[in-house]
Amino acid sequence: MITLDDFEHVTNTVLRRLLGYWLDKRCDGLMPSITNIDPIDIPWALSRIWICDYLPDSGRFRYRLAGEEINTHWGYSISGKYLDEIMPAERLEPVTTKLRDVVDGPVIVHVIGQAYLDEEIFTKHERIILPLSDDGQTVSSILGATHRAGFHDHDSNLQLFAQIPETVTVTPINPDSSEQTAQPEADPEFRTLAAF
Repeated sequence: MITLDDFEHVTNTVLRRLLGYWLDKRCDGLMPSITNIDPIDIPWALSRIWICDYLPDSGRFRYRLAGEEINTHWGYSISGKYLDEIMPAERLEPVTTKLRDVVDGPVIVHVIGQAYLDEEIFTKHERIILPLSDDGQTVSSILGATHRAGFHDHDSNLQLFAQIPETVTVTPINPDSSEQTAQPEADPEFRTLAAF
């Protein structure tokens, strides 16, 4: 069974604590249920977390809730919105791919890199994406948290930005699955547009 020791690559303190909390809530299942996640337990993470439900009939993702920092990023509350309603078209595919990886695995996805906030401003970010299940086996929702640090003007930092790859680490939660993999994304467009 995976433990927090398997996630040395998760560097942000809040994300590590949330991951530890998720691991503790697994009980006997592969993953916890959304009913196991109690906001009272994680006040230190509430501003950075988001939960979206996976709707298998349509293949869409709908946000159940989002913390203050996430809503501030978008400029409005994204609760109740579908991912494809709020995400710019050029960013939708890379974001959806990561969420589908979590659902299909099920796996834990960890991302470190940079993401655009708009056409001119980008930020360094670290993100953890965790599966939730109503039956302990099939992913029904996703719990995520995002840490953003520092905002940079695109033009003044373009050369520096181009040299920093996004690293995605995928960790299977099924003990019968293969080892985790970490790899920089090869396509710079994927790196720069995979923001949410």
